[in-house]
Amino acid sequence: MKKADKKPHHSTHLFKKKNHAEKQFGPIEIIIPVDAGRPNPSTAETLEEANSSAEAESVRQAAASEPHPAASPETSSDNYRWFPNRKYFTICIYALFLVAASALIVYAIVNLPTLKTWFKQLLGILSPFLVAFFIAYILNPLVKRLDQQLFGDLLHWKPSTARLLLSLVLSYLAVIGLVTVALLYVFPQIGTSIMDLTNRIPDLVAAIIEFIEWLELHFPELNLNKLEEYLTMSVPDLIAYGTSLVKNVVPVIVNVGVRIVRLAINLLLAIVISCYMLFDKRLLARNACRLLYAFLPPAKAKSFTQTASECNQIFSGFIVGKSIDSLIIGILCFILMTIFRFPYAVLLSVIVGVTNMIPYFGPFIGAVPGVVLYLCIDPVQAVLFGFMIFVLQQFDGWFLGPKILGNSTGLTPLWVIFAITVGGSYFGVLGMFLGVPVVAVIAHLCSKWLDRRLKKRDIKIR
Repeated sequence: MKKADKKPHHSTHLFKKKNHAEKQFGPIEIIIPVDAGRPNPSTAETLEEANSSAEAESVRQAAASEPHPAASPETSSDNYRWFPNRKYFTICIYALFLVAASALIVYAIVNLPTLKTWFKQLLGILSPFLVAFFIAYILNPLVKRLDQQLFGDLLHWKPSTARLLLSLVLSYLAVIGLVTVALLYVFPQIGTSIMDLTNRIPDLVAAIIEFIEWLELHFPELNLNKLEEYLTMSVPDLIAYGTSLVKNVVPVIVNVGVRIVRLAINLLLAIVISCYMLFDKRLLARNACRLLYAFLPPAKAKSFTQTASECNQIFSGFIVGKSIDSLIIGILCFILMTIFRFPYAVLLSVIVGVTNMIPYFGPFIGAVPGVVLYLCIDPVQAVLFGFMIFVLQQFDGWFLGPKILGNSTGLTPLWVIFAITVGGSYFGVLGMFLGVPVVAVIAHLCSKWLDRRLKKRDIKIR
């Protein structure tokens, strides 16, 4: 037989080791399965270095007494070690989540009245924070412009706490000034206009009846007797409604004052919280980013923050831009009505400015009350007022709106009409206004999702 190598030769088969001890004690055979593990190096080196019979005998006894590696508990446990299947583990987690969500939905349906009561209580508790968030969200663009453009670009002040604090103070003073002007000048003028219209209701109804008689005289095929009777019977009701509305202005103001006094603490708390939100907005944004990056992969966290920033830019850009645009249109309408000496200038200008917040249909909705009112007073003024609103609408649509808003929503006229229709059907005037930015955000998210899907499939659509 060949003499054994100095170093053990590793193979996938069993191998035999021989040495000088064969001469004294006959062949010594040590079987070591390589698959179970490497041979013990101390035993191999001892067999090769043994030159005497006593040493060989001790080596043989030690090798015989050594447990077989394949029978070792540690080796056996390694061979039969359990490795979790991540695929089935994920499926189990999704199944448990689905069961829990279904149970919560069933519980909410069964206990709907209790859930509504609890939700109202929760909203009442969180109302200062919600109002504070609304105030901060509305004032944030103004604070940002004052901080960056006025104190940064114009005055060249370095970024500091004092600069941000001064921007906050100026923003709140501007809003408080606008509210004060509205309470002292605009609302009293509106009340005076309503009172004047109430006193002129009989004359207006008489003018309408005279117009109906003229129609019957020139168009006898029209049967307008029922309409004339209805108008005649509704005069007392209209007068009573207008009088009660004017008389109730003071009680309504008193009730509002009492409620304001009751809610003074919550309102003051909301203003203070909104100040802290605006002052610490960078810290809040940083903590939100830390939370995202702590629980999401970096790529997904970055994509989420970028998408949230884009959605916020779309939503806030539309609201703030449309508010400024409507304010300018209302002021221009008041100036033109004052120049042409139209009556009820303040009342109708407020209506035109508020309804201008609704895209496309807003100016026409705001023009209807004025045209109907002036038709009863002077048809020529009605025509001039309608023409003036048409010119303002064209100016807003072609020049002022694109300058302020730009393409902030990215929606086509079809989707704008869809948003106004659906929002107005479910949430009234507020839904007609907020429906456009909400649909714009949803459209932006769907566009990003579709672009990502097409990019994965390597498809380009032009």
